[in-house]
Amino acid sequence: MQSNKELKVIILDSGIEMEEINNVKIIRVKSHNYNLLILKDYWPIIGELDGSISIEGERNIKYENIKGFYSLSRNIFHLIIKEKGEESWLRV
Repeated sequence: MQSNKELKVIILDSGIEMEEINNVKIIRVKSHNYNLLILKDYWPIIGELDGSISIEGERNIKYENIKGFYSLSRNIFHLIIKEKGEESWLRV
C-alpha cells in the first residue's frame, strides 16, 4: 500500500502501454464541460475526459486532445486513454 504522502498516477493507453508516476502534487483535468484541480486526499471520483490533463510532480506531463476515463480513490489516480489526437502529449 502506498503511503499517503502524495498522489500516485497510473496511465493505461489503448495500446496496452502502462506508465506509473509517483509523488504527484497536482492533477489538472480540463474537459469540455468542466475543470478539476485534484490534490492529495481529494474525494473519490470517476469521470469521462474529452480534453486535456496535466500531471505535476516528480515528472510533469501534459496530455492534450485525448478521450478517456479516470478515477481517483485512496490517492491513486487511474487514467485510461481511449483515443489520442495528434501530438497529444508533451513532457514539460
